[in-house]
Amino acid sequence: PGEDLLPVDENGKYLYGNTNIQDTWEAMEQCKVAGRVKSIGVSNFNRRQLELILKKPRLKYKPVCNQVECHLYLNQEKMLKFCKSHDILLVGYSTLGSSRDGTWGIGGDCPVLLEDPVLNHIAKKLGKTPAQVALRFLLQRGIVPLAKSFTKHRIEENLQVFNFNLEKKDMRSLEALNKNLRYDKMSMWEDHPQYPFYDEY
Repeated sequence: PGEDLLPVDENGKYLYGNTNIQDTWEAMEQCKVAGRVKSIGVSNFNRRQLELILKKPRLKYKPVCNQVECHLYLNQEKMLKFCKSHDILLVGYSTLGSSRDGTWGIGGDCPVLLEDPVLNHIAKKLGKTPAQVALRFLLQRGIVPLAKSFTKHRIEENLQVFNFNLEKKDMRSLEALNKNLRYDKMSMWEDHPQYPFYDEY
């Protein structure tokens, strides 16, 4: 441990530790045993990294959730299936796309998710906003969607997703929008030995 949250060398390159995922998980398990945490989850873990935990000798607690980027253009179908098979809840961030700047690896040519014509057609038909339909799509697949907004009106609007259902036909149309497009590539850490996005999922 040092004083800098993100230490770099003299060339500005990030300095990474060589922490073992299983050792870290065991330390988290000890926190749960001691009553310091209620649940333990992970974020941005790929299948291989999840399996490292699930296959850990003397595993006491498996991850409750895996928080990953998940939206209409990156629907995480394979990750969802894997997590469900192990009773791990999939939590989605950037569920409405992303407005982060280019330092996160987001290209200026990335499509604006909420302007998608198929999404807007379904939203108009149902009298809902595109955001409400995009969030409802994830909910119906068993994913917990996280949605960020800075305005009270949109926050309230995004909560109105429990009073309607998407028909199978609309779900299929929305599923077909998947492009395996990742907005948040976190490219500043792509040289990290545990960078998760080189694997398929």
